Amino acid sequence: MEPMNMRTPLRLSISLFAACLALGASSQALAQQEIPKGTQAQSKATTGTTDINTDKFQTAEKADESKDATELSLSAGGLQSTGNARLLALTSATKFRLRRDDHQFRAALAGNYAQNTPAGQDKAEESVRNIQGLTRYDYFLGDVTLFTSAQGRHDKFQGLAFRLQVDPGVGYTIINKKAQLLSIELGYDLLHDIRLDDARVPLDANKNEIRNPDGSRNFITPKTRTVHSGRLAVSYEHALSETSKLTAGLEFLQGLSDTKLYRLNGDVALTTKIFDALAISFSFSNRYESKPVPGKEKLDTISAVSLVYTFL
Repeated sequence: MEPMNMRTPLRLSISLFAACLALGASSQALAQQEIPKGTQAQSKATTGTTDINTDKFQTAEKADESKDATELSLSAGGLQSTGNARLLALTSATKFRLRRDDHQFRAALAGNYAQNTPAGQDKAEESVRNIQGLTRYDYFLGDVTLFTSAQGRHDKFQGLAFRLQVDPGVGYTIINKKAQLLSIELGYDLLHDIRLDDARVPLDANKNEIRNPDGSRNFITPKTRTVHSGRLAVSYEHALSETSKLTAGLEFLQGLSDTKLYRLNGDVALTTKIFDALAISFSFSNRYESKPVPGKEKLDTISAVSLVYTFL
């Protein structure tokens, strides 16, 4: 396989983000009047692929947004197949937003699980197992936003017992219309990883653990890792109609003490309202990390389809 470099995920993320901007500009040129904003926020839930990192992109204050709002939504899904292909996947997520005057608080919680049974075998093998949480506080000052957020994640297949991220910063709204919203954020990112022991040991070609001559475990990476990074993010929303909304986000995090360590996250989603409280969302995400846990892939991509029900 050709080695992964920075250009591959960067081109992918920027191309998707540029395509969303072009689509938004084209649809705006066709419209002769402002379109009301979409009725549902971007929300993803599919067979084991819900990722709440995208919620960090929904930040700026919209021109027509109420300054007194309480929102609660729940999404869930599952898939089971039997016969030649045996698969079980479950996912769920809940999101909450509270807005009072210039203050806003948001929280999200998601969990994913999936297992499959290879052909000719009776024992199922886990392929996805993670739990994620996010909280964020925003203080709006016109086109400027002061914010801080915190995320937590447990992910067996990323080798993470727990990952904590804290992201304070400032945002600025470049375009603020009823139909379009473009904003940029600049800030700091603190990442602290506590790694699973199984992700700290070397494996042979058959993925069996290689131990020391005396039988003890050979830990090749530290149990914990702390990374200080600068953060730059751009987000875009476009209401294509009264019931459909396109959203996109691009986030770049550059290590401050280790310049070879960087992360790039991108999200694109199209959400369409079906009934008053029910919407369907199609989304694509990519997550790139230049120095992942040893033995793990640098690039993950997620394609998701979900049904989202809004309670409040």
